[in-house]
Amino acid sequence: MARKKESHLKQTQDLTLPLTQLKGVGPKRAMFLAQKGLHTVLDLLFFTPLHYEDRTRITPIREAREGQSVLVRGRVVSGREERFYPSRKRLFKIVIEDGTGPLELIWFQYRRPHLNRFARSGAEILAHGKVQIHRSGRQIPHPDLTLLEKGRPEETLGFFPVYSAIQGISPNLLRTVMKGALEISLPAVVDPVPRDITKQLGLPDLATAISSVHFPPGNSDLSLLNGGQTTFQKRLIFDRFFLVMSAIAFRKNFRMRVSSPSLSASSKIFQEFEKQIPFPLTGDQTRAVRDIIRDLAAGRPMNRLLLGDVGCGKTVIAAAASFISIRSNRQAAIMVPTQVLANQHMETFLGPFKGMGFRPVLLAGKLKASERRAIYGGIKNGEYNLVIGTQSLIQEGVSFEDLGLVIIDEQHRFGVRERALLDRKGQNPHLLVMTATPIPRTVALTLYGDMDISFIREYPAGRKGVVTRLLTEEKKRWVFEELGRRMSEGQQAFVICPVIEGSEDEDLKDVQDMAQRLRKIYHPPYRIDLMHGRLPAEQREKTMDAFRRGAINLLVGTTVIEVGVHVPQAGVMVIEHPERFGLAQLHQLRGRVGRGTTEGLCILMGSHTITDKARTRLEVLVANDDGFEIAQKDLELRGHGELIGMRQAGLGELDLGEMMREEELFTGARQYAMELIDADPDLHRPEHRILKGFVNSVLAKPIDV
Repeated sequence: MARKKESHLKQTQDLTLPLTQLKGVGPKRAMFLAQKGLHTVLDLLFFTPLHYEDRTRITPIREAREGQSVLVRGRVVSGREERFYPSRKRLFKIVIEDGTGPLELIWFQYRRPHLNRFARSGAEILAHGKVQIHRSGRQIPHPDLTLLEKGRPEETLGFFPVYSAIQGISPNLLRTVMKGALEISLPAVVDPVPRDITKQLGLPDLATAISSVHFPPGNSDLSLLNGGQTTFQKRLIFDRFFLVMSAIAFRKNFRMRVSSPSLSASSKIFQEFEKQIPFPLTGDQTRAVRDIIRDLAAGRPMNRLLLGDVGCGKTVIAAAASFISIRSNRQAAIMVPTQVLANQHMETFLGPFKGMGFRPVLLAGKLKASERRAIYGGIKNGEYNLVIGTQSLIQEGVSFEDLGLVIIDEQHRFGVRERALLDRKGQNPHLLVMTATPIPRTVALTLYGDMDISFIREYPAGRKGVVTRLLTEEKKRWVFEELGRRMSEGQQAFVICPVIEGSEDEDLKDVQDMAQRLRKIYHPPYRIDLMHGRLPAEQREKTMDAFRRGAINLLVGTTVIEVGVHVPQAGVMVIEHPERFGLAQLHQLRGRVGRGTTEGLCILMGSHTITDKARTRLEVLVANDDGFEIAQKDLELRGHGELIGMRQAGLGELDLGEMMREEELFTGARQYAMELIDADPDLHRPEHRILKGFVNSVLAKPIDV
């Protein structure tokens, strides 16, 4: 099984001891852990809790109230498997008593040999779970059990970490294994952040932070723990910020010290470009192009971020920058996140921008060897002056004759690695990064601290926009009629569901069932298809391409379709259970419709169980079409959420929600990173060895050049 991407902090460590070296982990359990991406002791250390339970106090059984999560201690009165007739269903029941009353512990799904260990009459156990009142008395279904040894009950009390479930590994076993991992590995943990920085911030050293995240000190505050606000949790968050910001600071410092040939950028070339395009530019687009013209003529590598809301026309800015590059007899490269978007860009440069002198080539992931050799040769000898592709652009075999401009469409990514790898394809090429993720201005200025920023918020002339309506199940008939009416007028439609297939645990609309239902209603004459993340990439691309060409009338899918595909005929979108999504994500989704000359419609189909709080949050989307404001409101309304599991992102990536929640910590990380790099630009000092290794791995090229 392939290893999952490691977190930033893992890149600075060398604890590669296999988990089978830990007590209690044999080959079978190691296999279960590997399915969760846990292969080494280091992986385990950074497998951080989702939340914590307060098990600092033992509650007498008589005082346990219905719906309350309690920790009780008692002796086993009886324990056995029971069957119900005539259904033959079975359960396992253990009855305990603590002198104040009895309590039933029941399981409907279980492994009998495991529970038999606790069912011995007279055994003393601790049980934790939520109390229910049944006609036979108090019960706790599926409790977490601990078998007590004499004289040691106090050692089991405390704040208990709750981890993401792992098949074949019980919560108690995982905590035991985690303790063993900490005992043998903490002395070997290397702190990548200079200690004087973390001391100034009042944060603990890394080893203490890791230990405390898994087993919080007894004086911890549960609300701070579950809000991710303790100093040891903040230390791990700060490290993620600091390490990535150090790589960004290094890139900025390096770029300021190098030169790049000036491109022929003038007001005349801007006027020539405007004459070539079949539509007028908005004011924001004009300002962005003028920013780029100044950058390209400055004699230093451009490093600009184009931050634009959904549907504001970032592609035309990419075309303008590419036009300037090829007019200076230098090549341009555009890297996008999906093959569907690569195909879309190729069609754009062969269509509306056809007469501008572009000689584009599409570098697809799946090419015959002969095709690949021919394309690689054409790129190397300058036959193609514009190369469009996905991450295939950064493969070692791709070599340019004279790469002058790199454009990266990040589409919700915050990585620096791809930028650095594509940089290597030329001699200090100019860089333009585009993103449609709505980010508050202060966060954007910090995150992209090495870049100049152009903002685009105006929509192109002629675009009608999208009307958003929040409806419930009573309006279902009207929704079906509206879908049919719009498709009869030639419009296409999306229906978005939160899950791929149904579950007995949650009453959620799913893609597969929804597609079958809609086919019964609309087919024929309309073609309905589905798309979700479990389908092979090639099939997803074919489906999306068919939708773009109009061969599919209605596409049922998950949020996999939110990445910016442009389908002018897509006029209506229905989103089931919108309360399950963030507002920024919903804004991205509705940006797929209303991109032509017809006003779009986005219908949010709230479930019958929607809460007042969720309704208030969704009404923000109904009343607002500014993605930047929506992102800020989403954070204010949702707060920290209930779970604080540490996101183990890919190398050089950060989580937008975490940056917005911890803005002060984030800006502080940038400040300290900038100061450190300014003082030691090439990270030659011995104390920066670990940090240098991380920056090296992010930028994918040696610092010592």
